[in-house]
Amino acid sequence: MSFSTFFGCFFIAYGPILATFILILAPNAQYVLLMVASAFFCLIALLLSSVIWYFAEGIQNKHYITIAYSIFIQEVCRLCFYLLLNKAERGLNAVARNPKSPFNRSAFAFVSGCGYALLSSLVGFISLLIESIGPGVLMCPSCPKATIYFISAITTSLFSLMHMTWMVIASEGFHKINSWEGVLKVSWVILSHYGASFATTLNTSTTVSYGCVYPIVICVFIIAVSTAMIFMSLKSRYQ
Repeated sequence: MSFSTFFGCFFIAYGPILATFILILAPNAQYVLLMVASAFFCLIALLLSSVIWYFAEGIQNKHYITIAYSIFIQEVCRLCFYLLLNKAERGLNAVARNPKSPFNRSAFAFVSGCGYALLSSLVGFISLLIESIGPGVLMCPSCPKATIYFISAITTSLFSLMHMTWMVIASEGFHKINSWEGVLKVSWVILSHYGASFATTLNTSTTVSYGCVYPIVICVFIIAVSTAMIFMSLKSRYQ
């Protein structure tokens, strides 16, 4: 039963990113390298957050503060990677399969989002996934009939999808940062990132009944809105 839980949660959590990598990214060496580069920037963000957490002993148990500065650092690193990607865009377009495609910037951003999604999901869930092998089972405090492994696997999967969409929207927003459209897109990425992350604290709540449901609904809503934003942007360029 423990191995069934392990593999079930593994494919729930990492299924979307693995499918994206195998079907879309793996056949293109350029995409793989870009994904690794963005994952490195995500690793830097997580490392800086870990260093702050380690030395700030007084706030180690204050999860809201930890979430606040961790997301801030991730978004700063996202901006830094965009600046690097923007400088390398001409070279990336030169070796792309369709050098003159108007969708190249969005494609590069999507691939970069996959790197963010992969590393953040690995760091955030892998230790809990290993614990699912047993012995024993940890139940979700806000949903006592579900294990924390299952709820965390769903959350990890949804965050992977959100990171893919966030990187695309952020890239478009940074590119048009001098306009209201760019400001709104960047604001959406930051605020939705904070909203989704703070919502996950309901998973361990003992006062909110079925608190594990609310983060899932919020994450699905964010994915739907983000996907619609990307679709509208791509549609305008296609016309």
